[in-house]
Amino acid sequence: MKGYRVYSQIKQLQEKGFSMTAIANRLGVNRRTVKRYWTMDAKDYESLSINREKLLDGHQDIILHWLSEYPTLSAAQVCDWLKEHYGATYAERTVSRYVKELRETHHLPKTEETRAYEAVQELPPGQQMQVDFGEKWMDTVEGGRVKVRFVAFVLSHSRYKYVAFQSRPFTAVDLTRVCRQCFSYIGGIPQELVFDQDGVVTVSENYGDVIHTYEFEKLRQDLKFRIYLCRAADPETKGKVESVVKFIKQNFLANRVYADDEILNTCALDWLDRTGNAKIHSTTKRVPAEMFLTERESLRPLPDVQLYATAQICRTVRKDNTILYDSNRYSVPIGTYDTQKEVQIEPTNGILRISTVFGEFICEHLLSTGRGMLIKNINHSRNTAERLDKLLESVSVKLGHGITDFLSYLRHDKARYARDQLKLIESLCDKYGIEHTLKAICACEELGLMSATHVKDYLKHARATPIVLPPARLPVSDRKYHVSTEKRPIEAYMKAGNTR
Repeated sequence: MKGYRVYSQIKQLQEKGFSMTAIANRLGVNRRTVKRYWTMDAKDYESLSINREKLLDGHQDIILHWLSEYPTLSAAQVCDWLKEHYGATYAERTVSRYVKELRETHHLPKTEETRAYEAVQELPPGQQMQVDFGEKWMDTVEGGRVKVRFVAFVLSHSRYKYVAFQSRPFTAVDLTRVCRQCFSYIGGIPQELVFDQDGVVTVSENYGDVIHTYEFEKLRQDLKFRIYLCRAADPETKGKVESVVKFIKQNFLANRVYADDEILNTCALDWLDRTGNAKIHSTTKRVPAEMFLTERESLRPLPDVQLYATAQICRTVRKDNTILYDSNRYSVPIGTYDTQKEVQIEPTNGILRISTVFGEFICEHLLSTGRGMLIKNINHSRNTAERLDKLLESVSVKLGHGITDFLSYLRHDKARYARDQLKLIESLCDKYGIEHTLKAICACEELGLMSATHVKDYLKHARATPIVLPPARLPVSDRKYHVSTEKRPIEAYMKAGNTR
């Protein structure tokens, strides 16, 4: 039996003069359904609906008992309990409609267990900073996708923010490094940091005697701040930073294309200055950057600003054996990408020191004041000149040092193709002989045709005879190559013919 809505629509279209077929097509129902209701008035429909026995009526009493005893019970649980206790299998949609009807008929509304929230007093300046992790998939410039992770920080009083990104999961070492960068960015240390119970921060809550990871415990002891851990499944305790994570995803990361970690972090700092800390906050109705000017005075000073601004900064080595720092590219020795996927940098006194993650020195550069520059040490390039000089010396020796000026011209004036030119001269010597090649080179020099291709053309059109190497001959003195075959007398063949 169809619902009252279908019945009502059929009767309305019937009054407008539609045929049964037209109504069935218009409502998307079977024509027999339309025919069934065609002569049925409202009283007949109501009595039919009231007296109609429902599929779940046999379990009505127990379902009503469950709904009364457990106000939060869902229709899906009712369906499962019917299977568990009575072995009755019904479609979830059927059970859902039946439960809904029972709730309405017997006034048993479903109640939800909701948490009561209350506004909390604003904290004084410098007392608390909330920290949380986030992640988001981003499109890359190559057309692929990458999951970007980030750590967001926000001062609870002024809502002044900081964020750091990377394309790999955060470790305890990464978090301590980013915390130091954040403290350097805000110019001080708050009294308390609020975290989730994350494995990067804590090993165990230990019934209140919290055990932190080694790296984070060392940071806590060095900088003398307190840690407040949210209880499990209670993210609302740090609601301020939860809003910041959402703000970063929707305002900064949305529709942005990923190039690499360094560029993303540089853009994030610009975004913080432009929007993140410059936009009026919806709760305080003030600009975070303006409130931070007052809160900064309440932060504890860093033990050594320069130390924490420069320590433990890591960079990924790119395929072209460079690293990014402050929007510039700095070279590392060829082969570093294959052996060191990540390096540690330390910018101090105008010098960028690059070392392995274990502190072993790799190289250093003068820091550039520009942007988008490539700062390259010539010692980091492949030493192609040395190999080219060896090839030049080899060809010169083969030609008897007779055409030094010609070879030097190829080496310097055709530097880009010098190797190809010298290799061609070497192959001409092997093909036509040194004497003919020398003669061709001298002729080209007299005509001012200073190229190995001209030498090749001269030899070709001068009809110089290529050297044809004789086939390899077997050594005469070696007896194993001389095999003597047996010679039969003619009588043996005559005898074989007579026997046939």
